[in-house]
Amino acid sequence: MNPPSTKRTQPHPVTVTLPLPMLDDATAVMIYNFLGELVDHFDAHYGEQICRFYSQQQPAYSRSPPANTTDNPPF
Repeated sequence: MNPPSTKRTQPHPVTVTLPLPMLDDATAVMIYNFLGELVDHFDAHYGEQICRFYSQQQPAYSRSPPANTTDNPPF
């Protein structure tokens, strides 16, 4: 049996269509407020981990270009 690959691949984007019901104004506001509080609590609990994760990511555009070892600039 071969060991699992350690090569990381980019996930494919997923589009989810979620049909939402019609709500009266008061119910829509209650759900909106609930979701805001949920995100606040999630952030308070996991925010440090989330920040650490993103700070450890090194996107390709943030890397320095390879050093030019010749004295003459490329034309």
